[in-house]
Amino acid sequence: MSPYLSEQEWAKVEKVYRSMDGWIEGAELPSWYGLEDSPPYITVSVEPGGLFFYADVDPALWTSWLTVICARLTLALGIAVHDAEMADEISC
Repeated sequence: MSPYLSEQEWAKVEKVYRSMDGWIEGAELPSWYGLEDSPPYITVSVEPGGLFFYADVDPALWTSWLTVICARLTLALGIAVHDAEMADEISC
């Protein structure tokens, strides 16, 4: 997924973000469960290659949460969204 999405596509991404378990309203970066300086947390940044999610949470939560957000983003945007590092393990 490109960081160069249209305004309409970014609105869909934001809606998916807000739908995810653990969403923290008003955080500087989109965040779930906690903030980066206070684990557990999940956060995301926009990089040249796409979205970069990073976390300090239980591995089982991370895998399931990332699977759900990939699936929801895929449905919302109509393009395949997957995690590059887990692509062999998870089909999003």
